[in-house]
Amino acid sequence: MKLSSLQIKPLALIIVTVACCWSSQAFAACPEPTNGTVAICQPSANSTVYQVPHIEVNTSPISGSVTTMDVYLDNKLIFQNQGPSLDLFQGGVANGAHHLVINSKDNFGRIYTTQENFSVNGNLASSCPPTAVGIRICSPVQNDVVGQNLGFSVGFKGNAPISFVRAYIDNVDSFDFAPAPGQTQIIAGGLSTTAGAHTFTVVAWDTKGVVYKSSVPLKTYYVGDCPPKGNSCTPGIYPTTPNDGDDVESPFRLSASVQNNTASITGMKVYVDGVQSGASSGPVFDQPVAAQKGTHVVIVQAWDTAGKLYRLTQNVNVQ
Repeated sequence: MKLSSLQIKPLALIIVTVACCWSSQAFAACPEPTNGTVAICQPSANSTVYQVPHIEVNTSPISGSVTTMDVYLDNKLIFQNQGPSLDLFQGGVANGAHHLVINSKDNFGRIYTTQENFSVNGNLASSCPPTAVGIRICSPVQNDVVGQNLGFSVGFKGNAPISFVRAYIDNVDSFDFAPAPGQTQIIAGGLSTTAGAHTFTVVAWDTKGVVYKSSVPLKTYYVGDCPPKGNSCTPGIYPTTPNDGDDVESPFRLSASVQNNTASITGMKVYVDGVQSGASSGPVFDQPVAAQKGTHVVIVQAWDTAGKLYRLTQNVNVQ
């Protein structure tokens, strides 16, 4: 399997005045734990993280200094660090449950260990092998609600080898790909489309000219993006504070606004781990949001008078 980049526009990732009733600043550091221990500040134990986990760790040795830190995810060494602390956004973590282990070593050879479990969601299916002759669409699923920069995971199998794969958004050719010999799946992203209702269709041809086809209906929402070239930003929700992966205190100030919208905004809502935690009647949300200690998925949504959906999803860690 290989990740395709043919005819794909890259996915754009946004790592993007109220009274004195909440914390107005993010906390940048993982506090030092008690002597002789290593602590994981993010993600919190048994939490769920959206797409990319922010791994924050700090170590306090009994004496001397910490020289190395090994980070294991699901029994695999993913990162080595020199020093007592770590601040890492770890990409490429698949959806599902994971086990994180930290081993810190001081200059006397003592090892300090801690571990925890957490889960990840929101990523494309990392594997989509075909289960029968034809097209299997693993992502997006039927009636899914996804960002306008559409990613997909597709498996394909013919009675003869598949020679060509094409993906359509509605009736528009959006992706063309010639699989390598033996390749049976594609995982790709960045098929740009407008917000609204669409049909995603995948068609494949085998070497004998037989055609295979599968479609799923879906709904896309506006994702705010300012491309590096040019001065035009897309419609979307743009955050002011907090940023993705920030440490905050509860209640924390959540400030975001809808920009570049083509129709008036009727309202905004904020959800913490799927539970509504605030609302506004216009294109700006600037309010305190309360949450328990730990790592949370925060979703900001907005709707316009044309019925289009806007969404911003971030991880926030309450200290």
